[in-house]
Amino acid sequence: MIRSAHVARGVQTGVAIWMVLLLLSGMGTWMLYKVPGSYPARQRAMQQTIAALAMAQQALLSYAQQSLGTTPCELNCPRPGDLPCPDRNNDGIAETSCSNTSRMGRLPWKTLGVGDVRDGSGERLWYAVSERYKNNPRLRPLNLDTAGTWSVVSSGGVVWDATQGNGVVAVLIAPMQPLTREDGWVQQRIDATSEVAKHYLDIQGATDNANPQENAARSFVSTSSSIHFNDVVWPITTSQMHQVMQKQVLAEVRRSLRCVALSCLSYPPPAAVGDSSCLGNQALSAGQCFSAAVSIGRLPLDANAHWPWATQHVLDGNPQHHWFQQNAWREQVFYLPGQTQASIILAGERLAGQIRDSATDKLHLNAYLEASTLLALHVQDASVLNLPSNDLQDKASRP
Repeated sequence: MIRSAHVARGVQTGVAIWMVLLLLSGMGTWMLYKVPGSYPARQRAMQQTIAALAMAQQALLSYAQQSLGTTPCELNCPRPGDLPCPDRNNDGIAETSCSNTSRMGRLPWKTLGVGDVRDGSGERLWYAVSERYKNNPRLRPLNLDTAGTWSVVSSGGVVWDATQGNGVVAVLIAPMQPLTREDGWVQQRIDATSEVAKHYLDIQGATDNANPQENAARSFVSTSSSIHFNDVVWPITTSQMHQVMQKQVLAEVRRSLRCVALSCLSYPPPAAVGDSSCLGNQALSAGQCFSAAVSIGRLPLDANAHWPWATQHVLDGNPQHHWFQQNAWREQVFYLPGQTQASIILAGERLAGQIRDSATDKLHLNAYLEASTLLALHVQDASVLNLPSNDLQDKASRP
């Protein structure tokens, strides 16, 4: 399987990378904790904070891979990449819905099942979720081309800019000890202020972590600690999320292609990559996204003959029945059938030089797959890019 071992370590790698970034950029406020006489205690507090943030990230990425089940749903199906709404009343439970004004609150630790996670100062973590990744109300489609909508800027030079298409999907913040904010606000942490973000989160210049603006160039700020700022900001990036989504979708498609009834028909030829009717999340009908005489392509609708072993099948082309069609995953899954096996290839998120903006862009393999992927499949296509592959591959077999 292409990159399977790497993806299996995706979450751990993401944590390791973030530890390096925290150390190099000052985002972890390590320099503050070198105060003479108090360094060991402050170091332990920061270690607890980093551990809490890493645990929260793991819990959110695990939540995004919840079992999708086999029972068809209608219209608003659970999907890979779903994240819970924040906890807005400090009871540990995610709110059932998060509208435009309620996508930041506390980490819903009870919903995530991780225990009462707290930073090194004893405070609960804060959490903001992207409007594109929240689980209610869902915005569709959600797939590997879906950008995050929060920006994070740092004095250390680390920048995620939602206005440039590289925002993050969620942000975790450890508030640490109370202080007087740069704007003069004195933080007081009592029961009456437990839901007021300004009593926990800090401000630098024009960027206020207590009042972030989504889809803006500066949603959150992370900088070296000072007497007016000690937030520890921990973004969850689209790449981290997309790796777990990619792995789950590949497993679900493989399961869907596995024939469990006898007799099993041969796998149908794929639909042509240049067939525009395969694109999008609209309903497919007979004659659309149909099998063609090509070696590799997208999963065909082929409703008349070849997917008979399940009713309301995940590949049946009805967006009311399944997350697969609702979220335009057919665009990103490629398929090469054989006599007894079918190779399934799930493209990774777009790399530099891969353009998937228009429908015309999406009608070319080089917008999705890399040269090493096709080489492993013995497929010739001189137009694909010779880049390190981020595609995943698996096989489905007939009995």
